[in-house]
Amino acid sequence: HISLLGHITKDELLRHMSNTETTNGFVNRFLWVCVKRARVLPEGGSLPEADMIALAARFADAVAFAQEDRELKRDADARALWRQVYPALSEGKPGLLGAILGRAEAQVMRIACIYALLDRSAEIQRIHLEAALAVWRYCEASAQYLFGESLGNPLADDLYELLRQAPNGLTRNEICNHFGRHRSAKEIATALGLLAEYGKARMAKDAAAGGRPAERWFSITPVSSPAEPGELSQQSEVN
Repeated sequence: HISLLGHITKDELLRHMSNTETTNGFVNRFLWVCVKRARVLPEGGSLPEADMIALAARFADAVAFAQEDRELKRDADARALWRQVYPALSEGKPGLLGAILGRAEAQVMRIACIYALLDRSAEIQRIHLEAALAVWRYCEASAQYLFGESLGNPLADDLYELLRQAPNGLTRNEICNHFGRHRSAKEIATALGLLAEYGKARMAKDAAAGGRPAERWFSITPVSSPAEPGELSQQSEVN
């Protein structure tokens, strides 16, 4: 296994990450963690040598324990909790956020294994799984803060923003005119269908005297905005 730790700002991430990387299973192999500077240290920080030595010794013991030939298993309490949380973890979410969080159950169990090994425990206990779930909740909130409500379909995302700015809704013809007739009716129909499927837009029929009723589309505004983990700013760094 290869582990990577990287840092990037939100703006850089969104500018350089391609659609391919979000849909081919690459991005959801990472834990997305939003962080920011906790304090200002003009002279830098330091850890007392005695504390460093103690930490290094504990870490060395954990590494040696982890290298022994054994199979980690969940104890009874951890199994009971795992059965409770597994359906929600493995169900997945729609759109771009769903693609980015697509390995939730695997990531949580890997983190729980790490906590167990750090405790030099041959069993994954409930406390290890609870700690892993807490880490995952923060990672999920970070991902939602970073990627928001995007569906991963640029036209659908643009349409959603367009509909949000039109409280009286828009007809298909008005939508086509907005894009300068550069989008085909099929493309627009697919994007509208995606918005409807994920509960972001609804369609109503305009009454027409002696004619065929026109479709009018309205946005469905989420109840709450994406959660911000901690007190993050737009320049928060992403691990």
